[in-house]
Amino acid sequence: MVTFRLSTDEYDDLKRVCIEEGARSISDFARAAVLYRVQTRSANRASLGDDLATLSSRLEELDGALKDLSGRIARVLGSANEQRAAQQAGELRESDFSHLS
Repeated sequence: MVTFRLSTDEYDDLKRVCIEEGARSISDFARAAVLYRVQTRSANRASLGDDLATLSSRLEELDGALKDLSGRIARVLGSANEQRAAQQAGELRESDFSHLS
């Protein structure tokens, strides 16, 4: 059994809503309202848990894709840096002998 207090205005509002909703009694209306709230809250928690699991999975996929892309970028930049270094080494060798001409 659950008991709670209402102000006169709250009680009048409750009676009015019970009549509008066609409830058999204030007790039936209050019981249905409380149970609805409990069920809705439980459903929201389950939904939130599912959403978080989905988000976690997607973040792991994104992390993997970013690591792959980072590796590809490093290989491209590594090749460009190697070419630049080779060019600079070649220019240095040419400049070493330019005074002989």
